[in-house]
Amino acid sequence: MSVPTTLSQLLSQPAPGTIWQLRSDLLEAGYAPDADLWRVLDQAYHFFTELATKATAREYSHFASLLDIGAIGLVVVENLLDAEQSENFWGKVIGGALSEGLMVMAARQYVKAWEEEMRSVYQSSAWTLYHELWRLSERLQPGLPAGERRQLLEQLLAPLHNPDFSGNAKALIIARLYQLLILTYVTTGTPRPGA
Repeated sequence: MSVPTTLSQLLSQPAPGTIWQLRSDLLEAGYAPDADLWRVLDQAYHFFTELATKATAREYSHFASLLDIGAIGLVVVENLLDAEQSENFWGKVIGGALSEGLMVMAARQYVKAWEEEMRSVYQSSAWTLYHELWRLSERLQPGLPAGERRQLLEQLLAPLHNPDFSGNAKALIIARLYQLLILTYVTTGTPRPGA
């Protein structure tokens, strides 16, 4: 593929494989190996890889909790079918429902644990992005006072520290900021002559 094609793909569907392809395209195009672009590509690759891996784990935990919720209904149906043979029908129904309810609550805790794990990924990404955006801002707007630069960056990254924002919203913001950084570095960088 070519750099523009892969870059377009990264902007529409960011994924670790696309960043991998972009890296290969950029190396082939002759981008300097010491450019800031490579550091940002590494950071973006790690973020998207972790996001994809942990999203898969979350979906598995979510699916497991849904299966447990379905199990409650099965216990009730099973007890209803055995009603004629059981002296303690309501005791069995209530006991089974309580038992299964606890299993559902436990399964939901796995999903919450995933969200806690992802919180550290979002915070780590916010830390990295602050630094990268500061450097880029210094490069593109060298006359901007440091206090103003700080205020703008803190406003931009504030949603990543806001507990009211969902994990999905935070992941989207981080993804877009990495896309912005990569796009800026690719379009402002120049391949070495003869590459």
